[in-house]
Amino acid sequence: MDHSDFNEFTGKRDDSQIFKTDVEKEMAKSEMVPNLEQLKELPSVSEKKQRILNRIERSKTKGKNWFNMPATEMTEEIQNDLKILQMRSVLDPKHFYKKNDLKVLPKYFQIGTVQHSALDYYSERDVRKNKKHTLVDELLADTEAQKYIKRKNKEIMMMKQKYAQRKAMKKMKKLKKNK
Repeated sequence: MDHSDFNEFTGKRDDSQIFKTDVEKEMAKSEMVPNLEQLKELPSVSEKKQRILNRIERSKTKGKNWFNMPATEMTEEIQNDLKILQMRSVLDPKHFYKKNDLKVLPKYFQIGTVQHSALDYYSERDVRKNKKHTLVDELLADTEAQKYIKRKNKEIMMMKQKYAQRKAMKKMKKLKKNK
């Protein structure tokens, strides 16, 4: 800052110089639209395009009733976590969960992070170290869940094998009968 901005008598800065702009300099930077003087209104978007733009803008948030919750970006990890939440009753058969209403994954949702208290430092120390970032990682690390999943998978494979054998036997009987 130079000394010309300060008033000699009051010792304060003269702010009037700061807000003055060189109009000619600013106008040289601006771009002129051809025949702007003849236009009565600035060019605008057609009603149909405006409706489309409004619809796109509305689809980005849930709406004011939901405090304009934004649509979360769908990554592969988030998608896997949502699928696991939908199938949580299969993972833990002894725990009752309300029936899942959604057949498709939600578009608007939020994911939070648990903030531990500083007072729980010693009791939560092991949990924090072993904490995985996604539900898939937690399930893969859980040995009881692994045992249950393997047992159920084996049962399903056995049922499919029995069904395939029955189907083959029926087909053979049918072929034998037609001869």
